[in-house]
Amino acid sequence: MDYRDISSYSDEHVAQKIQELEADVNFHQYIANLIFPYANKFFSKFINNYVKKKFHQQFSSCDSIEAFQEAMAPFVLKMIKNTTDGFSYSGLENLSDKPTLFMGNHRDISLDAAFLNYLLYENNMETVKIAIGDNLLDGSFAESLMRLNKSFIVHREIKGVKETLRKLTKLSSYINYSLTAENESIWIAQREGRANDGNDFTDEGVLKMLYLNQRKEVALSDWVESVNLTPISISYEYDPLDLIKAKGWRDRESLTQEEISSSDLNEMTAGIFGYKGKVHLHICKPVSFKGNDIRNLAKVIEKDTIENYKVWPISYAAISLLPDLQFNSSSIKQDIKTNKELMYFKKRFKSIDPDIVHECLMTYARPLINKEKARLSSGP
Repeated sequence: MDYRDISSYSDEHVAQKIQELEADVNFHQYIANLIFPYANKFFSKFINNYVKKKFHQQFSSCDSIEAFQEAMAPFVLKMIKNTTDGFSYSGLENLSDKPTLFMGNHRDISLDAAFLNYLLYENNMETVKIAIGDNLLDGSFAESLMRLNKSFIVHREIKGVKETLRKLTKLSSYINYSLTAENESIWIAQREGRANDGNDFTDEGVLKMLYLNQRKEVALSDWVESVNLTPISISYEYDPLDLIKAKGWRDRESLTQEEISSSDLNEMTAGIFGYKGKVHLHICKPVSFKGNDIRNLAKVIEKDTIENYKVWPISYAAISLLPDLQFNSSSIKQDIKTNKELMYFKKRFKSIDPDIVHECLMTYARPLINKEKARLSSGP
């Protein structure tokens, strides 16, 4: 099957795509605006040439995907140092050399998988291919960068039953081909789109798509074992897009595709360069599953993700500011020893609509609520 329209780039594409990026004035302008937002207004030509020169120095010798990611690593490390108070991880003992289907909770457009890849890179392990929505891919420099970074395309809003089945079957085939024939691991979100409400729930539809290509040949439990299905739970102390997520995207339907792509790119950039506090990623144990019910499988993944989610003091602070919240548990008792979290909210919510404030607080509160519910449902 020809996967070229959805696949990540291979080594043979690297040199050409690097050359295209070197010649892309829009790319240089975008990077210049990020790095020198004020000076670029007055010295744009000089700064654009500087960006082009630096890009050439860093990436022109890349002749493989591995070399490109090697060249990108210092920028990822710089992002971690500049925008977080530290990146930690746990569960390394659950990794193996076996090609793995990682299913992660989804909080940030690009960083969830980027942190996983950086973890793997730091531990001298193969990086993963990354599933991304086609809303981010419009033929621009962003698409080139993401597909050079082993991203592949997940089509959304497909019209028609036949077209939907065709594209989902092809995607399922590509993912299973990557795992079995190419020995490449995969990262995919447990639900379509980010968890904008703080709920890390697993979408059965994602699992149905993944299993679609194999459902007539392999029992569900055998397929789970064969792909080494492994949940990933990532948590950010602070979300740079918390207010944007709380407001929602009610006007999105009135936007053109170009405007949607531009908005998504701006949000991706804000997530990358925004302050995140501490970040923790946990690699769960590979799923052990018996049975043939996808709903039950979704619940297993969801439970592992929520139970291993790192809860930060900001969640307790959010709950303390929600006096009408219908949730009580004797175990949710933590003294906020400083006013750091409360002061963060006070500054963040200045002149913000109360309904948006409430939803933002709930976004921070829900991971703690869900974790406590999971604990109580598991019994003593």
